[in-house]
Amino acid sequence: MGIPGEGDATSRFEEAARSAGLVLPASRRINPWLALLVAALIVTTSLAVGYSTGWMNLSRSYPGPLSELPGCSASGPGVTLTVATEGGSSAGLAVAWPSVATAFSTATGGCLSVVSSATSAGFAALSSQSIDALVGPALPGTGSTGGLASQTTDVPLFVSPLVVLVNAEGLSPELNLSAGALAGAYLGTVDRWNNTELTASNPGLRSTLNLTVVYLQGPSQANAVFSTYLAEWNATFRTEVGPGTNLSWPVGLAAGSPAGVESLVASTPGAIGYEPTDVCPSLPSGLLCAAVQAAPSTYVAPTPAEVVAAEEVEANSSAALAGSWANVTGVASTNSSVYPMVETTYAVVYRDLGTTYGNALGLNASKWLIALLFWVISSTGGTAGRLAGLYGYVPLPSGFATTAEETDLNVTYYGGWILIPASALVEAPGESGGGGETGEF
Repeated sequence: MGIPGEGDATSRFEEAARSAGLVLPASRRINPWLALLVAALIVTTSLAVGYSTGWMNLSRSYPGPLSELPGCSASGPGVTLTVATEGGSSAGLAVAWPSVATAFSTATGGCLSVVSSATSAGFAALSSQSIDALVGPALPGTGSTGGLASQTTDVPLFVSPLVVLVNAEGLSPELNLSAGALAGAYLGTVDRWNNTELTASNPGLRSTLNLTVVYLQGPSQANAVFSTYLAEWNATFRTEVGPGTNLSWPVGLAAGSPAGVESLVASTPGAIGYEPTDVCPSLPSGLLCAAVQAAPSTYVAPTPAEVVAAEEVEANSSAALAGSWANVTGVASTNSSVYPMVETTYAVVYRDLGTTYGNALGLNASKWLIALLFWVISSTGGTAGRLAGLYGYVPLPSGFATTAEETDLNVTYYGGWILIPASALVEAPGESGGGGETGEF
């Protein structure tokens, strides 16, 4: 008695052989079960070799930044990257970023050297390709981009609260500021601290101090976040000023940077201003970060926990899930109970590093750049604790971080993957590296 189905299997095997032009004489025909056994042994052996050498290790975490990176010589750093920070737009960033880059270099064995510089002309430097990445709160749409050479990708790295600073000299050590009071202050209709818009949410407030507002001059993400918040809450502000990155404020003192905002508020009793900052617990004496309105009867202070909660809400927005960062406002809805204003710091890099830089950057340096950004984003890279603990920046929540990691890994080199994203391992046949349009502008 033969093996059940043997004749059928033999016929199928022979038909496949004939289709491939491999018609065998009867005496040389192969038992199909033996062929299947040999094929299985070949596949098993290939998988074992692939796993041991790393090229087919499906259990490791992709991109596995350290395992994917090229090595360097013992004589010194193998790769040097030049990264500019928008020091004038994000408080403390120019100081924090070099330390972050150094920490990454140390964690990876000293193979990387990052040359950092603070600049107010970051997009111009990126356009001239004199830098490899620009780190700051601005997207290409928020101001002059200096004529970027090609498409860029914006990779979210971490967040900070946009706080309302108050010179509290002669005021309560704790203040609740409603959206109506803030809108009135920046429209010029609330100009004293005994205004009912202020006393309604601060029953013990008795000050007759003048209220002076300070604003950021020129385009900035801080302007966009603050004005969007006020416009969502106040129809008059929405009509007369509106949301935007570069605004015509009807009243107030102009400051050219967040540090300038803090300085003007500190020197003007009763003044208020808005600033992306990580220093609320250690503000100079007399300054405080106010609790601001997050819902009709809810006021929230900008603590790290509240900022994380706000980013978790933002992470579930359709814009964040799609990686459309220009549409991620950083402003919570008017019925939310989380802190309503947060600012995201991005790394802006060219969409295809090979096409843009060619040999001036190279594939190895491109790998280090993408891995550095991944390390900053990833909660498993060890950076989240450093950013939150040492520099005050709040790491991205898990959902937001996952999308940001994919955005980073979709940066290409002459159309091919630089570090392989997990999604590339499950692509349908015929699909190739290079990724989608996530994060492009």
